[in-house]
Amino acid sequence: MKRSKLAIFTEDNFRTFGGVQKYIIELCKRLKDFDITVFSYEDDRNANLSKSEIKALLKAKLKFLRLFTIPISKEKIPFSFSGLMILRNLGAFDSIYITDSSAPTIFMILMYLKMKRARTKIIFGIHNPGFLRNQPQKNNLTRRILLDLYRPIQKAILFKIPNMHVINTFDLRRLKALGYKGKIYYIPNFLYYDINHIRVKQNKKEFIVLFGGRLSVYHKGIDILIKVIQEVIKTNKNIKFHIFGSGEDGQKLVEELSNKYPSNVKYLGFASNDQVENEYFNASLFIMTSRIEALPAVTLEAQAHGLPLIAFDIKGPHDIIKNDFQGTLIEPFKIDDFVEAILYYYKLWENGDLSESCKRQIINYIFSKYSDKKIIPKLEKMLMG
Repeated sequence: MKRSKLAIFTEDNFRTFGGVQKYIIELCKRLKDFDITVFSYEDDRNANLSKSEIKALLKAKLKFLRLFTIPISKEKIPFSFSGLMILRNLGAFDSIYITDSSAPTIFMILMYLKMKRARTKIIFGIHNPGFLRNQPQKNNLTRRILLDLYRPIQKAILFKIPNMHVINTFDLRRLKALGYKGKIYYIPNFLYYDINHIRVKQNKKEFIVLFGGRLSVYHKGIDILIKVIQEVIKTNKNIKFHIFGSGEDGQKLVEELSNKYPSNVKYLGFASNDQVENEYFNASLFIMTSRIEALPAVTLEAQAHGLPLIAFDIKGPHDIIKNDFQGTLIEPFKIDDFVEAILYYYKLWENGDLSESCKRQIINYIFSKYSDKKIIPKLEKMLMG
């Protein structure tokens, strides 16, 4: 049987090894009937892995293309020899999956395929938590004005794509409200684990609260995280916090926090898969202080290891936490309520009520909703050209 040819265009550099990059890596492992080529921008900034390391993880062809960045808007365009060579060959693919919301890139792809009269199926995957929303800018009036002018243009170009893939119900409703007329696929993220390989224990020695993710102050709420941790430590010095992740403007703040509270805060930096697995195994609670999310894979991972979750009631976590035994959603962005929730789970742990059976209940539920066996067939159907 001939395998379907699939091209995947990623945003940013694949070597950052963030949530979207991990998603694509795991997706490629599971798409057995596809011949896949992943296209990534060439950029050494914020690269956590080398080219050889990322290629070893990705079960697909990986091609890097050089880019041109528009100075004010920061939009990326593959306007280079390597980029133009790739565009020339796009008609050979049966389907193209794009996670990069750069309007110039999408416009170039759409126009080239139209010129060639290619019958390639194009799907835009909405993994960006700030999709079509204005994000706060750092006192840059010129940038704010230009972005206000750019958003309608970006929307007009994006809405020319005939297929959209959303991973949460918020973006599903938003697309319909904005008047998108194409095909919408609502398919959430999937778990990267085998339920039979999950290790579970109740850590009776320490109550460890785990936080993981890219350390962006606004996106991941690192400023909120620091306030929450400080308030918890003031009340209860027996609670330990472990933080993994690196990069962006929040890393220095986390490093300063761990230096200030060495007995209570352990900063792990960029952690390997084995290190993260060990942290999930020893923790009793996972917290997320994000202001915006799509459907964060790290929360699914935490729940797949039986950890109850505390997060703000925003899109993403709102779709995941549907039962009291899974965790607690806090009204955005009430720090005192967040602190109280952590102290409440400490009391449960202290009384022996965060047992292995409680963890197993979370694991069984989350796998029933988000296992790869449930989600991958839907993605295969969507991606078929």
